[in-house]
Amino acid sequence: MSITNKTAVFAMLIMMMLVVAACGDKADNNAKSNESATTETSTGAVAGTAKNDTTDITETSGEDSKTNDNSSKVELGTTQKGSYTNDYFGVSLKFPETWEYQDAVGMNQLTSASSAAIAGDDEKKKKQIELSQTKTLNLLMASQYPLDGGQVGPSAMAIAEKVSLLQGILTGEDYLKATKKFMEDSNFPYEYKDFTTETIGGKQMDLMQITMDAGNGNTITQEYYSTIIEGYAFNFIFTYVDEQTKAEIDNIKKSVQFK
Repeated sequence: MSITNKTAVFAMLIMMMLVVAACGDKADNNAKSNESATTETSTGAVAGTAKNDTTDITETSGEDSKTNDNSSKVELGTTQKGSYTNDYFGVSLKFPETWEYQDAVGMNQLTSASSAAIAGDDEKKKKQIELSQTKTLNLLMASQYPLDGGQVGPSAMAIAEKVSLLQGILTGEDYLKATKKFMEDSNFPYEYKDFTTETIGGKQMDLMQITMDAGNGNTITQEYYSTIIEGYAFNFIFTYVDEQTKAEIDNIKKSVQFK
């Protein structure tokens, strides 16, 4: 399915920046306390990650030290041709071997390049994005077409963001509501369906489904699944454009397994 370059790039930016700025307002309200208490490592720590490698990063925070004597060891997981596994979050899935995929380094580069386009001249939004990026783990990006091309097709993403009780994020639905608010405040041209829940790979996840008019009678649908795992909002983002590509996404969802 061919869609104009402008639409393709716009959809890609929204897709890549969803989680990066999801908890914007609450994160901004707690910025000073979080910045002083948190020494988390995410995008900067994985700068040397290579495709098909498994990378461990250690995160410690003042908040976590209250509940854990030892710092937690977070694994970004392993992306290979047609598959992704992550022992820390206890998840695995399969995607078509012909699909393009990015490792953490590639995803970090894409999100960094997208930040300016999303924030524009809004200094508050820039601050929100910068703060959230320090807590975000880019885990998987797999798509039928190259992200820098002019086509939008099915894709699958996995991203996790560190959350806290101070943010009021206790469930996947809480996280998705914060995400929706950010997207509405940013005037993204989405239509939102009611929040629901769905079991994927044996784990119940909260779901937000949204659509965007791509023009010429085409519609882009994105499904955002979220749940809380080990103090992180763990998220899948699935995108499809018609019944055929929806079937491909359904096969990926069927392949998901949580330990």
